[in-house]
Amino acid sequence: MAVAVKPGPQGGRRGRSDRLDRRTRAARAQGREARRDLLAAALRLFAQRGYSQASVDEVAAAAGYSKGALYWHFSGKEDLLTALLEERVDAPMRELLALLESAPPERDMSAEASRAFAEWVESKRDEMLLDREYWSLAIRDPELRARYAERQAARRDALARALEARTRHLGTPDLPMPAEDVARIVLSVIGGLSIDELVEPGSVRTELLGETLALIYAGLVARVRSGLSPSAP
Repeated sequence: MAVAVKPGPQGGRRGRSDRLDRRTRAARAQGREARRDLLAAALRLFAQRGYSQASVDEVAAAAGYSKGALYWHFSGKEDLLTALLEERVDAPMRELLALLESAPPERDMSAEASRAFAEWVESKRDEMLLDREYWSLAIRDPELRARYAERQAARRDALARALEARTRHLGTPDLPMPAEDVARIVLSVIGGLSIDELVEPGSVRTELLGETLALIYAGLVARVRSGLSPSAP
């Protein structure tokens, strides 16, 4: 089944902004709760049954709302998936990258990475499953693959900027390879550790991510100071 995840405003049905919202204040407040409940139900069902197997009707029923209420907030299942990825997966990563970009030199960002990964592993298993399923869907769907690639490129760009800023804050030499390449490596490490933890819960030490990132960064700095190129043995 093709999945066309379309970029757009966070949540909400496309074109709905042109309609005048005549609901009462209480109804609007309830609407905010309905959106939250629908997203929570969609996350549970997508994680438990898989995106392709869960229907819009099931999401609405699991949240305790009618299908019409779901369509008030979302244009369909693809819109639910987009909102979940944006709000539950990408937004927390952006917050961590913003911290990496602005943190003072004395703040140990490898410890921050370990803390964030520990929180992700302990309380965000459904989000981890959703992110990995999005990856598996993208491999088989050309249109979704293009959108997934755009998302990953945006992640890499943000991480590359944060790494370059961190290098400046620490006063260390410039990276001996493009920051975008380092960002790709880091994201691959995070994805790989997430898969290991999903397949074998409890197998990944929460400190492992921070330790690995510290080793990568220390190795790059050591190569610059030794005058070696990244490809040198």
